[in-house]
Amino acid sequence: MDATTKFAINVTLINVTEQETFNTTLSNFSEWSFPPDGYYKNTSVLLWKVIPPILILIGTIGNAMTIFVLLRQKKMTSTAVFLFALALSDTFILFCGPMPDWLFYTWGIDIESLSNPACKAILYLEYCSIHLSSWLIVVVTLERTACVMFPHKMRLGCSPRNAGLIIVTIVLAVFGINIILLVIVDVNEYTGWTCYPSTKDYYDLFYYVYGWIDLTLTFGAPFPLLLIGNVIIVVQLARSRSRRQRMNISGQTRDTRPVSILLIGLCVLFCVTMSPVSVFLLYSPYQSEKLQALMSVDPYTAWYDTEYWGKSMPILIKTI
Repeated sequence: MDATTKFAINVTLINVTEQETFNTTLSNFSEWSFPPDGYYKNTSVLLWKVIPPILILIGTIGNAMTIFVLLRQKKMTSTAVFLFALALSDTFILFCGPMPDWLFYTWGIDIESLSNPACKAILYLEYCSIHLSSWLIVVVTLERTACVMFPHKMRLGCSPRNAGLIIVTIVLAVFGINIILLVIVDVNEYTGWTCYPSTKDYYDLFYYVYGWIDLTLTFGAPFPLLLIGNVIIVVQLARSRSRRQRMNISGQTRDTRPVSILLIGLCVLFCVTMSPVSVFLLYSPYQSEKLQALMSVDPYTAWYDTEYWGKSMPILIKTI
């Protein structure tokens, strides 16, 4: 099936409620010959071929080393338990997120669309892992914040067992909230045999409702907690250092500036890396509506703009 035919079919499938309008448009597509892939499409394909294997390799090795070091400890602390779970969750993200896209762009293998179970499992684990990692980072930050503010009391409460219970609670909550994905996505005739929301109602639910849930779980709720926790940690460490200097406790004071810079850097890095994709996915259906309106007027420009916006645009899923 050539690009023009697949392009036209997916437009009709996605917009089933506007069938008559798009049938008229589709009848005109046979007279069009879409231009070859442009700069943005070629650049996108190149990046998808090169960047994911680097991230997967470095991330997997780093997470494996983290797990290895944590398991070699004589006594696991609550922080070590959280970091262990975070390393596992980050590894799932690497293999459920960039790995399928890398296979698609490099080898033409779309493992998400091979079957319904594969479609549902990969998408479900991807979103669950992302949300789980965000909240594990929050838990680690809040634990450090509590330890700085109440060092003596927290020594009794911060046990590996309690950490395990917290992780189980977060896992159950995240997997429970995202279970809606198992119902929404499917591989059938309506989706053009790709992993996609299986009806028009599910399409609207996924992009206009679930998008806000994803943004909240990934960035909206975690970031303020991380920001507040890191500010408290920096302030408390600075006060502790100041008290030690006033008491002239030589040899026991530590320069907290590197720690402060690290904590602030982690907070900024979380914001920079997690917010763009969440905001983009939230905005993409509205941009999709604009491109759909443009198709009947100027298909060439619509095709060009879709290449510019990239693979995540719902209007041409799996066709660009």
